Amino acid sequence: MGALPEGVRGRVLAVLILLVLIAAVWVGVVTPASNWYADRQERLLTQQTLARRMAQIAAGLPELRQRAANTQVSAPVAVLEGATDAVAGAGLQQMLQSIAGKAGATLASTEVLPGEQIGEYRRIGVRFAVTAQWPVLVNLLQSITGGSPRMFVNDLQIQGGRGFGNDAGRMLVSSMVVYSFRAGTAS
Repeated sequence: MGALPEGVRGRVLAVLILLVLIAAVWVGVVTPASNWYADRQERLLTQQTLARRMAQIAAGLPELRQRAANTQVSAPVAVLEGATDAVAGAGLQQMLQSIAGKAGATLASTEVLPGEQIGEYRRIGVRFAVTAQWPVLVNLLQSITGGSPRMFVNDLQIQGGRGFGNDAGRMLVSSMVVYSFRAGTAS
């Protein structure tokens, strides 16, 4: 083994080794510990802010419960009327004929579909066909989906139809199923 340097050269080397050792300890121990502390401090501040916000919300809960108890909700009619599927289906069919008439279309054929239990409601459907021009068909669809009670269009099929006179090529034949719901479980 060689002898260690002595004198100024030995002192400089010792200082350099000490600096490397200090840098290694700084990078390996102090920096990770400092980062861990900063992360924990940030998490603690977030939790304290969340706790204050939750306390504010909890303090306002009795007032919200009181307001909810004093409020009476009257929702618009969202379901079909009728004690049976047949009555509700006939009502839906009549509504669709009225909507089609207002839109300027005539229903070619209608068929009331069997009701289906979905949760606490019965889904009532009417399949129908209509021949109309594109703007009339769009107006009909908008009137159906925006009507009351809520109605939903399904299985929409549109085909080019034969026109009459000046309407040649502009008439469309479409068929669709319109669903709505009625309250109850009895069919």
